[in-house]
Amino acid sequence: MPRHFGTILLALLLLTGSWGCGKKMAPIPPDSLVPAEVRNFSVRQDGKALRLTWLLPRVNIDNQPLTDIQGFRLFRHQAGLAAAAGCPPDLDLLAVIDLSYPQMGEVSGEAVSYRDDKVEPGQRYSYQVVGFARGGQPGTPSAILSHAWDTLPQAPATLQAQAGDRQVQLAWPAVDRLADGRPFPGQPGYNVYRQAPDHGWVLVNPDPLTDTKFLDIGVANDITYRYLVRALRKIGPDVLESLDSPIQTAKPVDMTPPAPVVNLVAVPTAKGIELRWEPGREPDLAGYLVFRRSLAEPQFQQVTPQLLAKPYFVDAAASQGVTYFYYVVAVDNSRRANQSLPSETVSTSR
Repeated sequence: MPRHFGTILLALLLLTGSWGCGKKMAPIPPDSLVPAEVRNFSVRQDGKALRLTWLLPRVNIDNQPLTDIQGFRLFRHQAGLAAAAGCPPDLDLLAVIDLSYPQMGEVSGEAVSYRDDKVEPGQRYSYQVVGFARGGQPGTPSAILSHAWDTLPQAPATLQAQAGDRQVQLAWPAVDRLADGRPFPGQPGYNVYRQAPDHGWVLVNPDPLTDTKFLDIGVANDITYRYLVRALRKIGPDVLESLDSPIQTAKPVDMTPPAPVVNLVAVPTAKGIELRWEPGREPDLAGYLVFRRSLAEPQFQQVTPQLLAKPYFVDAAASQGVTYFYYVVAVDNSRRANQSLPSETVSTSR
């Protein structure tokens, strides 16, 4: 064979795109006002299914504002987990989503999603979405995304949640089986999810956990949170989650008292015994309480009927010629009304 024949053949293959790969989509005429590629195309696990999500394109293929879009065609390819990489897979039509009457998939504003629950263990699924204009002309295909599917892990059987001060301690038993009862292959991981009132579930841990306990410090006091945990199984570059563990609730509470009051002084005046002290610096400080006893009294008694907003008090009820002992506590604004340790005791007589 002449050497130049091979060069010509290679050029023809590159020009025609026939380098051993499967069928190709028809080229898009340059003057067609068809949709450009969708935005933010992604595939993720959704329970016992794979969910595809994307956003409507904002432009036509000529990069001008979108003028004509009727819907989307979603394509899928199924192959074994050990399928060799190489040419793009041959995709089959999975669903047609008509934006004017979406009988398949879900449409909310610019967001579109499709839940593929026809998945089988031991398979890898590849997806591509193509918008089409009125009349059916296809636009620019999206990238091809893939995700592995196999038997899910068992869910953690129980979950414990212990609330503290701006934190929640979680614990659950280790998962050592798959959902079908087979031993877990390898080391499981775990994801912790939290839900605040009037909010959706959010992933708490930035990276998969290997331990069966987790301290959540991203919470506020006096708010009831819900928690669940899922076990993780890694398959190549992909991760599959178990179904949900039992849900537990926890309500962190403020258990940290203010710092003790310092520099308390007591001075007799014509109005009574005047007490002053250095103000506290805690942001949740609610006020102060003053306690007093005389030499004849065995215990201190609270002499302020309610919290003092300022670091100042005059004991007008103090009797003449009687020696009194005083201390002050600071109180925070939590539901527990945490009190500080007593200040140093001071004494004086009127």
